[in-house]
Amino acid sequence: MNKNIQLCGIGNGIVDIQYQITEEELQSMHLPKSEMRLISSQDAIDLHKKLQHIKANRCGGGSASNTIDAFAKFGGTAAMLTVVADDQDGQFFYNELEKNNIKYKNNILHGGITSTCNVLITPDGERTMLTALTASEHFSKEHISEDLIKESEWLYAEGYVVSTPKSCEALYEAIELAKKYKTKIAFSASDVFIIDSFREDIEKILKDVNLLFCNEREAMTLTNTKSIETASSKLLEIYPKLDFVITQGKDGASIKIGNLSFNVEAEETNVIDATGAGDIFAGAFMYGLLNLNNSAKAALLASHAAAKHIATLGARYNDSFKELLSIIL
Repeated sequence: MNKNIQLCGIGNGIVDIQYQITEEELQSMHLPKSEMRLISSQDAIDLHKKLQHIKANRCGGGSASNTIDAFAKFGGTAAMLTVVADDQDGQFFYNELEKNNIKYKNNILHGGITSTCNVLITPDGERTMLTALTASEHFSKEHISEDLIKESEWLYAEGYVVSTPKSCEALYEAIELAKKYKTKIAFSASDVFIIDSFREDIEKILKDVNLLFCNEREAMTLTNTKSIETASSKLLEIYPKLDFVITQGKDGASIKIGNLSFNVEAEETNVIDATGAGDIFAGAFMYGLLNLNNSAKAALLASHAAAKHIATLGARYNDSFKELLSIIL
């Protein structure tokens, strides 16, 4: 079957609101550093009031959407399945997709509020995320596009989708469609919080997944282990057919694709904001895997892209990634 789309994402449609704060300000909020927490829309309003003295940066966000954005900025053909509200943030989100020629099903929630992620960035570049899902809580089976999944070589889903019953059902529907149309499945574990809170769903989903993306903490949480080496071995034991990419920050990434297992070093860079680094790594890796047909080159490309990204502010890289291809080829 000839497919016109290389990668179709499924995930929360979010607009990021970023604040650069001090370590002391973060500690005063009593939040676990570098993790994600779900908050109510009222909590988001209260947070904005508390941080109104800080100039905020606004950009498109959402884990899977960030990955799809990076994939498209390399020149890959992509699509995105999500839902936003009929407000300014919703229009902003879809405009970002259109700028990069990303196809989408026009899912609009009338009378709602588009989801936002409040990103608290400390001077070391680490980010703590407080997400008000709002519209994303209503993502359901009706927002899935059978045609887009049918036309895609790969489906890329974020773990955050399992956090509400309706969106989790939608993900299961998307997975069944992917299997029906021989669309391969990539999955991002997303966060330790997601694994701990929705372990049963995550473990069920992984049985149908071809390629897993996670960081080292997520890998250890997923396998109930205390080292990256043990976590890798456990993943192979539990899911023998599963390929995986385990990112390790400044220590690079540990990768298993088919019969090949290897590590890739992280590129040195000036860390400004680590928001979305794993998402961009995944988008670059998927582009390399699908277009360079070489997992080692894909990993090197991903390392370069992540380094370039974290030297800027925001969950997405504002320019094209295409110039990085000349370094790899």
